[in-house]
Amino acid sequence: MVDGGGISFAYRLSEELSAQPTDALRAYVVTTSVFGLAGLWTEIDALTLPGSGGSGTEVADGMVLESRRLLDRVARWFLTNRPQPLAVNAEISRFGPTVAQLQTKVAGLLVGPEAAALAERVAGLIRQGVAPALAERTASQLDTYGLLDIVEVTELAERDRQVRGPLEVAELYFALSDHLSIDTALTAVSALERGDRWHSLARLALRDDLYGSLRGITLDALRESAPGEPVQVKIEQWERTNAAKLGRARAALQAVAQAEQLDLATLSVVSRQLRGLAR
Repeated sequence: MVDGGGISFAYRLSEELSAQPTDALRAYVVTTSVFGLAGLWTEIDALTLPGSGGSGTEVADGMVLESRRLLDRVARWFLTNRPQPLAVNAEISRFGPTVAQLQTKVAGLLVGPEAAALAERVAGLIRQGVAPALAERTASQLDTYGLLDIVEVTELAERDRQVRGPLEVAELYFALSDHLSIDTALTAVSALERGDRWHSLARLALRDDLYGSLRGITLDALRESAPGEPVQVKIEQWERTNAAKLGRARAALQAVAQAEQLDLATLSVVSRQLRGLAR
């Protein structure tokens, strides 16, 4: 766990979530198994082997650090959203197949600025000598975090007798993320002042609220549409049904799209407006 997650991995989870070392270890095992991080790290390690034609230790270290950002977020998600102590094998069985199915498709599911930003990151790694497939997988790490919500939305829709495949849910999820400028807000949250522990917890709470709103809105849009309908039709139907609430939220959403920098107060308002759009 220390080798893969870093020497402060368990400490950070303890500070942020009051997680015990055994909780951190369970979350580490689930996360690395579900997202195949051990295999990714093996591929990255090969970049620095003599004669590999790799791109150097500095680039490889940057790729590992990016994967650790995903590790941190997913571990927090499992410790916050799933029954404790984590049932390791059960969680891997529940989330692993869908994540494995969609992980390599995420790059093609992103739209708008999110897709453009990913393409830029991939191109940057390729220019430094990283193979295209590995570059795409590494650059899209944080984007795959949303697959956890997609698994849950797929299961909730099935319970509502609105059976949809994970790919259909994922297409709508990422389209709504672009439509509502969720990624812009998430980027602004990451740029907030680091400060002390309380600043860190405020950022985590805001990020969780934004993802939670997107998850709820995606489920609502599925409920209001028929299976197989185009994504744009689903979004239009959801907007018609929620016209009154959406009208009140427009100003906040436009502020996200237009602002050069968003502070904690503005993002808190945006988060509340988005939360109000999800039933």
